[in-house]
Amino acid sequence: MLVKDFLTHLKGSENQPLLFEIGPGDVVQGGYHITEIKNSTYETIDCGNSLHTWKEVIVQVWVPAEAKAGDPWMPSDKFMKIWDVVDSRLALFKDAEIRIEFGDATHLTSNYHVDGFANTEDGLIVQMAPPRTMCKPREILIEPNEMSAETVASSCCTPSPRQETSIPLAMAEAENSSSCC
Repeated sequence: MLVKDFLTHLKGSENQPLLFEIGPGDVVQGGYHITEIKNSTYETIDCGNSLHTWKEVIVQVWVPAEAKAGDPWMPSDKFMKIWDVVDSRLALFKDAEIRIEFGDATHLTSNYHVDGFANTEDGLIVQMAPPRTMCKPREILIEPNEMSAETVASSCCTPSPRQETSIPLAMAEAENSSSCC
């Protein structure tokens, strides 16, 4: 989800408790803190030797040791106040993907995708999903070269959609490359 879409959902849900759902029915307990909001720019080279760049905004959610079951969740307007303070000092990317960084004693720390929202009687739920992996060369080669997945399968892995800027290799370059997965 893009930052601007995330913020639109929050602005339409003033003063509702903000819950972060790691999986169905698995919600970060109340009493959490927003400890950091950061812009992140990625510059990568994939296994097919193509360059990629993309941006993300990462919101770090932390549950302190003294938090206990039954502590209230942060209201969405308090989250927005924190966001506005950070944004006034560090212009946060609005057209980037947003990620929620979270980990505790039972969940490995990870940058979760935001898959959607749910309005419930408990509050506004941010539905998160674990990060996903992919083989970018295969994804890139299929579209620019108008090739089928089956044709590219012999040189790479399975495609997966992703929004980012990339500089693809031509199919002939990838076939001659020994650096594909």
